[in-house]
Amino acid sequence: MNAFLVIFTRELQTAFLNRLVLVFCGVCLLAGGIPVWADPGRDFSETALYALLQAGLYLIPLFAILIGVGSAQNEQEEHLLLMSQPMNRGTRVWGKFAALGVLVAAAVLLLVLPAAIAGCRLGALGFLWFHILGVGGVFLALGLAVGFSGTDRVKAHMVGLSVWLILLAGWNVLALVAAQFSGVQPWPQVWVSLLMINPLDALRISTMFSLDKIPFEVGTAPALAQWWLEHLSLWFVILCLVWIAAALAWSRFQIERAE
Repeated sequence: MNAFLVIFTRELQTAFLNRLVLVFCGVCLLAGGIPVWADPGRDFSETALYALLQAGLYLIPLFAILIGVGSAQNEQEEHLLLMSQPMNRGTRVWGKFAALGVLVAAAVLLLVLPAAIAGCRLGALGFLWFHILGVGGVFLALGLAVGFSGTDRVKAHMVGLSVWLILLAGWNVLALVAAQFSGVQPWPQVWVSLLMINPLDALRISTMFSLDKIPFEVGTAPALAQWWLEHLSLWFVILCLVWIAAALAWSRFQIERAE
């Protein structure tokens, strides 16, 4: 626990001196204020929620994966010293993840804060904050995994950006291309599975359906989709935990392999 607190505190202090973190937090606050300024009417909740959802799909994952990669890469010069310390290798990973997770949570809070002050529904904002935070945790863990997997800083950041772009758009592009093949079309469970295991698609669909803005009859969906739509929050939590655990386990493996 002492080693964890040392890593946690050290990571927070380093992050507060990182210009990238400060810039992204400012951008999050600005992005959160855009729907308030653009739609200053009395009932702007719907506009604000959908604008914040887009920021949660694009901005927060990018912010999280970049600070994760940067944090892991920053230890390259101190790697030999850190490896000589009597601490569990997983402590480094969990300490970093916890500290950077606080920053991601603060960034998401800044994103929803203007809408909350302007009178948007707090229950809906809390729901959105929790789900965007879950996706931020996934991409933060992926950033650490990418950063610990190599020693080239530029290459690591390029790989991190590629992972973000693939999960954001490339995943769906591949699904659309595969949909053109007649041999794949009769398998709707495959398409549902592809959406279910992508954290960004899960965030988008969970939020849209939970806000009751999609006129869709659940009974007409495949069995797997019906289960998903009836347990959106449960599946989202499970999915995020699995992605985070897998990415952090890979980070620890890379540290131990370097030893």
